[in-house]
Amino acid sequence: MASLRPNKQLGSLIEAIKEMDHQMLCEEHGEQLHLFCEDEGQLICWRCERASQHRGHTTVLVEDVCQGYKEKLQKAMTELRQLEEECVNLKAFTTQQITEWSSDFKNIQSFLHEEEKYYLWRLEEEKEQTVMRLRDNEATLGQKSHEIQSHILELEEKCQGSAQKLLQDVKNTLSRSWAVKLETPEAISLEIHTVCNVSELYFDVKKMLRSYQGM
Repeated sequence: MASLRPNKQLGSLIEAIKEMDHQMLCEEHGEQLHLFCEDEGQLICWRCERASQHRGHTTVLVEDVCQGYKEKLQKAMTELRQLEEECVNLKAFTTQQITEWSSDFKNIQSFLHEEEKYYLWRLEEEKEQTVMRLRDNEATLGQKSHEIQSHILELEEKCQGSAQKLLQDVKNTLSRSWAVKLETPEAISLEIHTVCNVSELYFDVKKMLRSYQGM
């Protein structure tokens, strides 16, 4: 077992070196970005902190501020996931509406087909317009779902990355995430407005049958 210790220590050393390689350096000074400027929302090095650009600003160690922003990112991600779930449910409901509307239309069409071509024409026009508006809602919800998923992916990448990558432009990332809203699609009535008066049609047919019977 003792022979395994050097290999374990060597592995730990290699991991530490890899971690150092992944740490971000200040582009201006080449120093490690160990500080975070709350006023600018930027990662800075100790030399940046002493520069006039950040004089008087609130600066904290990356390890001290990282967890707080990570929790904010995770909260934003949770809210976006809830929006995405709501969006997916609305899209599924809209798809169901299209199916139900098409089914109802076929039933009405079969009834009217032999009775009145004029009503069939009006029904076809109404069907196309209603389905078109429903599909517009469906497409809008699909686009919004894609947008929300993109924000979630961005937040996941930040949360899974290093502290420096998490904090880089974190305030803008949060602002963009909080700005995402889900607008409920336009409520579209599925009531059929083109109606064939069945009672009048019945009496017309009955009257016609009586005329034939009297012949």
